Amino acid sequence: MNTRIVPAADVPEVDVITVTPALATKWLQQNTHNRPIRKRAIVDYARDMAAGKWLQNGEAIKFAEDGTLLDGQHRLQAVVTAGVDVVMLVVSGLPVETQETMDAGRKRTVADALGLRGEVNSTVLAAVLKRVWLWEQGDTKFGQNYTPTTAECAALLKERPEIHRSVEIAVRTHQTFRYLPQSVTGTAHHILSRIDMGDAVWFFARLGDGAELPAGHPVLTLRNRVMSDRADRRTVPDYRHMAYIVRAWNAVREGRELGRIQQPADAPMPLPK
Repeated sequence: MNTRIVPAADVPEVDVITVTPALATKWLQQNTHNRPIRKRAIVDYARDMAAGKWLQNGEAIKFAEDGTLLDGQHRLQAVVTAGVDVVMLVVSGLPVETQETMDAGRKRTVADALGLRGEVNSTVLAAVLKRVWLWEQGDTKFGQNYTPTTAECAALLKERPEIHRSVEIAVRTHQTFRYLPQSVTGTAHHILSRIDMGDAVWFFARLGDGAELPAGHPVLTLRNRVMSDRADRRTVPDYRHMAYIVRAWNAVREGRELGRIQQPADAPMPLPK
């Protein structure tokens, strides 16, 4: 097959090709009629490719009859960025107008992929996996720079199946105390239980039921803070909820009272102890 991708036949041609960075660069020169590049997508794809997690799923690089690249610019640019060879399905000889119908469907999410695997509470599980992954990348504001790919989330779950338990705790806590996002509660449970499982069991049980907490107790202060935010209709981002939980956790671990919890927008995320 000619790497210029200009077939002689009048019907589409299908090939499976090992795309090198050099070949991807050449094909990108034929990218003259396409939507704007999304840099985040390139970075995400390149991480999977470099880690050997990029799977051939039947999605093709597509070229028009005149050789114009119609679909696949992000995947090709990711090959260049990752600097690795990737096997890809390539379809050429398509009418130019078919580009209008490409990528018209809703993109399958991490939650969709987990649901197809039979995972319970797949939406919460996907959200927790993303936040745990971001936290460990140093992005404690959850998604300010980039988000993990489906492959990265799957790898994290395989490495740490105990995240399933954190999701169960988050769902159960939400049934009795509905003022914190389940994604944040699950993320916090996983991170804090890795510090001290016993303390985490007690902490999240009391977060859920509020039982026998005296005035000034950090968990009671945490509960009161998030209930007050909800009553006042304040919009609280996930990272701030996470900061509230960590501040309460640290106070419990240090055996001190906590009269109030605050997290200014420009304040760094407190580190759990």
